[in-house]
Amino acid sequence: EISREEPFAKKFAEVLAGLHPDMRLGFEENDLTVAEYHKIMHVHKNVMPVPTQGRVEELRMIKRKDEVKNIRRAAKIADECFECILKKIKPGVSENKIAWEIESFIRSRGVSLAFSPIVAFGRNTSQPHYNTNNKRRPFDSAQGEQNITLQKQDVVLLDFGAKVNGYCSDMTRVVFVGKPKDEWKRAYETVVNAQKKSLEYLQRSHPAWQGETFQERSSAKADRIAREVIAKAGFPAYPHSLGHGVGLDIHEAPRLTIKKDASLKPGMVVTVEPAIYKEGSYGIRIEDLVLLKKDGIELLSKSKKEMTIL
Repeated sequence: EISREEPFAKKFAEVLAGLHPDMRLGFEENDLTVAEYHKIMHVHKNVMPVPTQGRVEELRMIKRKDEVKNIRRAAKIADECFECILKKIKPGVSENKIAWEIESFIRSRGVSLAFSPIVAFGRNTSQPHYNTNNKRRPFDSAQGEQNITLQKQDVVLLDFGAKVNGYCSDMTRVVFVGKPKDEWKRAYETVVNAQKKSLEYLQRSHPAWQGETFQERSSAKADRIAREVIAKAGFPAYPHSLGHGVGLDIHEAPRLTIKKDASLKPGMVVTVEPAIYKEGSYGIRIEDLVLLKKDGIELLSKSKKEMTIL
């Protein structure tokens, strides 16, 4: 166990104690603090530090069966939570109240939160990185209102997950309260279709596979397919990647992005979360957790994606 009583540097020094004093030591330069670095070098002055990037992340991308089992259970708890929370969503309720209901449900199952739930109403849904507990983040251009209450005609975005034995799940759903505006409905249908096309690609049933002989699925192509659907419908591109890996951390490698391609391999667990945001007005994002298999996929998120009007 690593804690204040048993800090990382002390435990790590114990591991190194029996090794050759002049060895080369690789370290994750993006994660090791300066204080930890100096403590380690103080104990092992002859060690040659070699900075590395992504080695641990690469090892964690392909999940073992026991890891998938934990993630699958975490996804199931999130699905059960969503069904329960739908009954709590009514005009007049606050964002914080629904966030508390999500946390209470997940903890009642004897597990923990994968991350602080994102609950956004109305114009707050237009912020891709909305924080329910803060008014806004510095990089968000849309003004957010903290802990607003739900109106009789409104958009609700829920992004949350459970953590089972250290392994996370992640899902997002959008529901409507009252009669949704035509633009909301069209945006929702577009996002559903964009996700459907990307999932078909990952399933190897998309037309993009016709004539292709390569075996690996492309993260950039999965992202591009979703973006093309959204652009064709006349909506702006989402400002984030299509998805990311999930495991011990809620955001892991690989990223599904047009900016940097990666091979998607069997055993990876990733999110697929296309979105449409209209600044200061509304946002629609649908996110599923997906297990990649040799000849297809398994959707770990089972919650319905048909348009829900409460």
